[in-house]
Amino acid sequence: MNTNQIPRVSLNFTRRTIAVLIEFCRHVITMLTGNPNYTTPFPTLAVVTTAVDNLESANDDAMGGGRVAISARKAAKGEVLSLMRQLAAWVQAHCQDDRTILLSSGFLTTKTPEPIGPLPAPYSPIVRHGTISGTLKARVPKVKGAYAYNWRVALASSPNVYVETAQTPGGRYTFGGLTPGQVYVVQANALGALGESNWSSGTSLMVL
Repeated sequence: MNTNQIPRVSLNFTRRTIAVLIEFCRHVITMLTGNPNYTTPFPTLAVVTTAVDNLESANDDAMGGGRVAISARKAAKGEVLSLMRQLAAWVQAHCQDDRTILLSSGFLTTKTPEPIGPLPAPYSPIVRHGTISGTLKARVPKVKGAYAYNWRVALASSPNVYVETAQTPGGRYTFGGLTPGQVYVVQANALGALGESNWSSGTSLMVL
C-alpha cells in the first residue's frame, strides 16, 4: 500500500458533455482491457461498451430534435453514468490505494487540496459605531485560506495595551464596554492551516 494520501477516483466525468463523456468512457474501456491490475471489472466492459454504443446512437438520433429521441438520449446517458459510477467504485476498491495503479484504469484522480500558506494580513478593519453606546462594529474583507480571525482593540493613548481580544469564524466582530469619548484602535489578523498572519494596520475611531 502506498503510504502517501490515498488517491480517490474523480467523478468529474459526470459533468461532461455527451460527446466528451463518450470519448472518456471509451478511453477507460481501452485502459482496462487486459489491464493486469483489474482482471475482472464490474460492471463488465462488455456491458459498459454496449451502454456507451447505445448512448452514441441515441445522441445521433437526437441531433434533429424530437421529444422521443431526446428522452431516449437522456435515458441512455443515465444508464452510462450509473454504470460508470459503479465501475469507478470498483476501480477505487481494487487500486490498492496506489495512484499509479488507479491512473492505469483510465480514470482520473481528485485533486488533493494543499494548505494555503502563510496568509497575508487582512486589510485595515472597517470600523463603525455600534447601535449601543460604548460599542464598535468592525469587519475585514475575507482572506483566502482563513478559517478564523483574531481581533484586538486598544486605546489610542496606550496602543499596546489591549482592552479586549476575540476570535471569530468570520470577518466581523463587535467590541463592547468601551469608554465613550475615547479613541480606540482596532486590528485583526487571519488564522489558517499554517498559522496566523501578521496583524493588520490599525483603524482608529472615537467611541460614542
